Amino acid sequence: MSEIRYDLIDDEFVIIAPERLRKPDSYKEKEKISIKDCPFCPGNEDLTTKAIFTLGNGSSWKVRVIPNLYKALKIETPLVFSDVGIYEKIEGFGAHEVIIDTPRHLLRMDEFTLEEIYNWLYVIKLRAVDLKNDKRLIDLVFFKNHGKLAGASQSHPHTQLLGLPIISKHNLHILKRAYNYYKEHGRAIFDDIITNELNEDKRVLFTSRSFVAFTPYASGFAFEVMILSKKFNSILDLEHEDLKELSTVFKKVIDALYKELGEFDFNIFFNNPPINPNFETKEFFEDIKDFWRFSIKIAPRIYRLAGFELSTNMKINPVVPERAASLLRKSI
Repeated sequence: MSEIRYDLIDDEFVIIAPERLRKPDSYKEKEKISIKDCPFCPGNEDLTTKAIFTLGNGSSWKVRVIPNLYKALKIETPLVFSDVGIYEKIEGFGAHEVIIDTPRHLLRMDEFTLEEIYNWLYVIKLRAVDLKNDKRLIDLVFFKNHGKLAGASQSHPHTQLLGLPIISKHNLHILKRAYNYYKEHGRAIFDDIITNELNEDKRVLFTSRSFVAFTPYASGFAFEVMILSKKFNSILDLEHEDLKELSTVFKKVIDALYKELGEFDFNIFFNNPPINPNFETKEFFEDIKDFWRFSIKIAPRIYRLAGFELSTNMKINPVVPERAASLLRKSI
């Protein structure tokens, strides 16, 4: 039986439709990869833009951060707001960086060591700390595309960062919903979700001291997993031991997904609050610490988005989240 479920966080409906599992699909051809031509591999540093930051020394680097060669936004562009008739525009100011997650040319993230996952998360935090100092930047968007279905253009593991002088309407809407929930209930919506998931114990994969990993009730993607913090507001708040704990949690989740799905494409989203206030967030910016919780969402892209999803912004998920959680728990 299909169901239409409501996503409390995103304020959107999702159709859970197990019948769609029978829909035929085509398999992807594996890419042929030449490591010697990969611009993200050690020894090929001259094929990329000059590094902004490097963890490690010389050719023995562990994580490398570079400006995106095909920038959507440029940090050197002046921040100028202007009107164009009835429209408004902002010059293309912002940051667009590539974090090369590891020097190893891997295709599967379950092959990352715990140290590599820690280094990856640690550098993401460092970039957030650094860019927060630029008060022109309001929001940081970290995301990882893996595989063609997820929009990746390079096979070497990497993560992207966009620093924006605005906050997207989608993210602003979610922030306002979380703030209104906090004003009405006196509790963070994320804390109530954690309490509910732990009480129901249908979708929880496992819990650690500071994080809960679960398949969201209204998962938009088959086998979607959220790692939600019990207390941290942002990745900026995570100290060394917290990052180690998150690395272990992430490793368990990604390993379980690979065990269940085999090789698969996916997106990873980091859900941080804005780093600096603007006129749209001034009302609640100081309260973000009370009503927001940091999370990482892993969205497997094993089914394509099509016309219905694009025309309605609703997703159709053919795998019931409770079933996905049951299978993933067996793989942990």
